[in-house]
Amino acid sequence: MESKTIGFCAVVAVLGIISAATGFTGEFTRVKDSDVYIEDNSCVYPSSPALALGVISALFAIITQIYISVTFGCCRCCGNNTNSTPISKLLSVLSWVATVVAVILLLAAAGLNNKEGGQVDSYGYFTCYVVKPGIFAAGALLALLSAVFGIAAFVTVAPLATQTTTNPAVAYPIGANIDPEKNTFSFSSTAIPPSAIPSSTTILTK
Repeated sequence: MESKTIGFCAVVAVLGIISAATGFTGEFTRVKDSDVYIEDNSCVYPSSPALALGVISALFAIITQIYISVTFGCCRCCGNNTNSTPISKLLSVLSWVATVVAVILLLAAAGLNNKEGGQVDSYGYFTCYVVKPGIFAAGALLALLSAVFGIAAFVTVAPLATQTTTNPAVAYPIGANIDPEKNTFSFSSTAIPPSAIPSSTTILTK
């Protein structure tokens, strides 16, 4: 495996792990139903780092996808790349889809985590907004899968096949009925001494 591929996989893996770790931490630190209480017809939320963690996780998911796209040369796995394979195209699309869904879930969960206010339901009870369990975790998992799909797409791109052939120049004597593709000649130019020329031969000189 080339050093460029190893470096790409390492960077994407680190970014994906950071995004997933902050997302899962946001899941564990999110505001739960038991943490919220009502005071003067208003929901009181405790302090929680889940909002910042959700935003950081979404930000790293975006950075990861940007790095993947830039390294691919603005979508290396797109159809206009002759080295792309059907598998690499599919993995590239899955990476993008996972990133978009992950960012939406993480930002939505982060926004709802500290949403102020509440509403009276149809039964007359005052209810408060809290993030449902699993939203942070789903976003974190998709962010990690986005990195995995990106690495897999990069690895499955067909390597450039470089084949160099050297065809030496061949000199052919001038003559009739000679096919250069079927007949090859090798000759060297030699000087003819004057003594070898018959006496009946006329030599023209300039």
